[in-house]
Parts: sequence; structure tokens; C-alpha cells
Amino acid sequence: MANCPVCGTETDADAKSCPECGASLATDDADTPQAVREMAAEYAQRVRENPDDTAARYDLALARMYERKWGPAIEQLEKVIELEPDFADAWGNLAVCLARVGRPDDAREAVDRALELNPDKKRFRKIRRQLDGRTH
Repeated sequence: MANCPVCGTETDADAKSCPECGASLATDDADTPQAVREMAAEYAQRVRENPDDTAARYDLALARMYERKWGPAIEQLEKVIELEPDFADAWGNLAVCLARVGRPDDAREAVDRALELNPDKKRFRKIRRQLDGRTH
């Protein structure tokens, strides 16, 4: 048995994703393109060298999202927001990740903050509609 790194749910040792929140449990996901894994490694190295580099952290979060590693993406986005609270795209992507791990209320709060910062961004309005169960 293993525990999900995102929600802590006990999972089978060979499970690829958490049955509770859907987070990826794979340590080496063969479905992830090599280029994405290389990008993630490069950004992780940049973050280790300069922990306050919001651009590197944001890029690492995006790479983690491409890998469907929602928990690690959330960690990076939360740090980006801590360093740069008015980074609207970080809030928007945080909303997506939170929704993916089964935290819709937190996702709504994050997308609402993104909309406060950039009310004209169509993507944020679309995320909000999807969280509300509306398609248009």
C-alpha cells in the first residue's frame, strides 16, 4: 500500500492514479513525452539554483501539469503566488489543478482571484463556468 501525495488516500502500490482525487502516482510515467520530462528536470534545476525565480517555478508548474502531476503543480503554483500574489495566470492554473484533485471550492476561490486580477481573460471565465457545471 502507498499514500497519495496530494490527498493522503491509501492506494494500491501498483496504482497509477489516486482513486480519490485522480492525482498521478506514477514516478516515471511512460506516457509523458521525453521532452516534457526534460523540461521539468531543467526547470526543477533552475528552481533549486534560485528558489525565488517565479518564472522558473511557473514553468515547472506547467510541466507538472503536462505530466498530470497535479500535487507537485499545486505546490509550485502556490509558491509562485506567495512570491507574486498578482500573477493572474498562476491563480487560473491553480484553479485547474485544484479541480483535478477534487477541491472544487478551493478551485472556485482561485479562479475568482484570477478574474479579479484579469476580468477580461476568456479562459478564466471558461474555467469558472466549468466549475459551476455550465458549458456556455
